[in-house]
Amino acid sequence: MSSYWTYLIQISGDIMNVLDAQLNKGFVLPFQTYEGSIPLNVPAISKDGRVFAGGNIVLGQRLGALQLGDEDLINGWGNNYFDLADLALVLEDRVKFQPDSPLLKGIVGVVETSDGSYVAVDARAVDVILKKGKYGLFKRQFSESEVAHYLRDGKKQPEVVSNVILFPYDGDSIKLTSDQFNAVDATAIKRKNIVHGRDLEKNEIVKGDKVTHPAWKMYDPKMIVPLVRKTFEHNKKAYGYTDNMGLYLPDEPQDNAEGRALCVGRLNDRSGLVARNGLGNGNSRSVGVASVVAEGDAR
Repeated sequence: MSSYWTYLIQISGDIMNVLDAQLNKGFVLPFQTYEGSIPLNVPAISKDGRVFAGGNIVLGQRLGALQLGDEDLINGWGNNYFDLADLALVLEDRVKFQPDSPLLKGIVGVVETSDGSYVAVDARAVDVILKKGKYGLFKRQFSESEVAHYLRDGKKQPEVVSNVILFPYDGDSIKLTSDQFNAVDATAIKRKNIVHGRDLEKNEIVKGDKVTHPAWKMYDPKMIVPLVRKTFEHNKKAYGYTDNMGLYLPDEPQDNAEGRALCVGRLNDRSGLVARNGLGNGNSRSVGVASVVAEGDAR
């Protein structure tokens, strides 16, 4: 059994819907899906005692499903797309990747003002992602108190939030200045050094037991190496695909850096890693994982 799913508990409750039933087959609902705008859903995920799941969890479950060969689990984890708590931050010809990004997981709601919309992020979460001494770059965006909205049962709910950083937000991405982009403690990679915009051959992602592609490299190699092998094996047999798991970047923004959540595609859509989707997309699908499960995975 894969270590990415053996920690889950045996089932003792009702299943919520078909997809959640597939994702949780045999277990006590450690996973729940949230449809719609990511900035509006992340606070709801937290309020439910769950954590916005990144690729290390979601892709680990996909690997476990493929290793088991269980049709329900493959349909659930494999033949659905999932938006991830993994950040793609782009500026001009550079991109930064950040798995399990505090910038995304720290979202506490969306603030609407007369001069525009903002994604409110816990100030402590912002401080975590920065190079030492760079927090001052965000001081002008700090607010002690705001009324933010989150999504519950399909309706926006207001809540007073405190000590937040307000990021300009156009429904597509959060905006950072070029100095703020540089302050994020992650390696900036030039686009010309990343194979992107097409499906990939297996040896363009991994070589031996090493992950070589810069985007897939952000995840645990002990999970990605067998996932690549199982994905290519499954997709060759099921769909005749020989190329899979491509990276798709957004257009190059010139004036401000833009931050979006990565999305992993369906197996039958070649399981690409997409950084183009708008944060506020109504078709987004996030996974909330029970906090105790997420902590166990981290340990």
